[in-house]
Amino acid sequence: MKLLPIFVFLMMTTLVYAQKSETLDLYEGKAPNTKSLIDKDELGNGGRVQKVAKPQITVYHPAPDKATGKAILICPGGGYRIIAIQHEGHEIAQWYSEHGILTVVLKYRLPDPDLVTDPWDVPLDDAKAAIQKIRANADRWNINTGQVGVLGFSAGGHLAASLSVHGKPSPDASLNSRPDFSILIYPVISMDPVFTHQGSRTTLLGEKLDTEYEVFYSTEKQIRADSPPAFLVHSWDDTAVPAQNSIVYGQALSQNGVKTEMHLFERGGHGYGRGNAQTHGNVSEWLGLSLRWIREL
Repeated sequence: MKLLPIFVFLMMTTLVYAQKSETLDLYEGKAPNTKSLIDKDELGNGGRVQKVAKPQITVYHPAPDKATGKAILICPGGGYRIIAIQHEGHEIAQWYSEHGILTVVLKYRLPDPDLVTDPWDVPLDDAKAAIQKIRANADRWNINTGQVGVLGFSAGGHLAASLSVHGKPSPDASLNSRPDFSILIYPVISMDPVFTHQGSRTTLLGEKLDTEYEVFYSTEKQIRADSPPAFLVHSWDDTAVPAQNSIVYGQALSQNGVKTEMHLFERGGHGYGRGNAQTHGNVSEWLGLSLRWIREL
């Protein structure tokens, strides 16, 4: 009977650690390419971020007895117009953290020409800085610098894919901006007008529409043999971002000999985050499938 209080204490300690989080500024001082500062984030329905005052990361630490040494940077979607930071950010981070993975939610700056210069570059610059910051804190956060991945939804999936193909490897972990793997959920992949998400394309590229940036940000055209392996999820009934986006990325990876796994579900639509079995069908299984895939890498 004396063991029961000890057991309860250990269970409570594990729960506290599983929910431990901290929010850090992405940059020291003023962020690069800042054109105009605002005092605080502008929020919309459901806590969606509409304007970003300061790029930040929120780190979710797993319980020490569950920690795997792996980390994932999470890029919520929103068409590059808003950031769906709750259901495509914090909720997802908490789930992976509970399964032993350190997770980092990125509040990246949107390509708003009123707030930033060179807006087409800014989200990717923030993503690169975020993954470098994760690796720079590897010792403090108890993670392996060679097991840092990125996860993105919709336009955040495009940001994650862009980071995967344009991130630069480096022997100095704190300068290494290329993820070791990527998880792309109903991602925007291409800037090809035939099957892209037109809103993401127009908002990101802005005045760079119909320039070489369309090829640069068509991530399926940037795959190389050393590109990170990817886990992709899409639904055939996604009318916002056609499944062709995931298909062309997966094909490009496979053709270059890069490990990839793709799940195309009959229904699920778009923007479901974790997904709900009652409203989204089997697509809600993607979290468990992705965890198995990560463990097998």
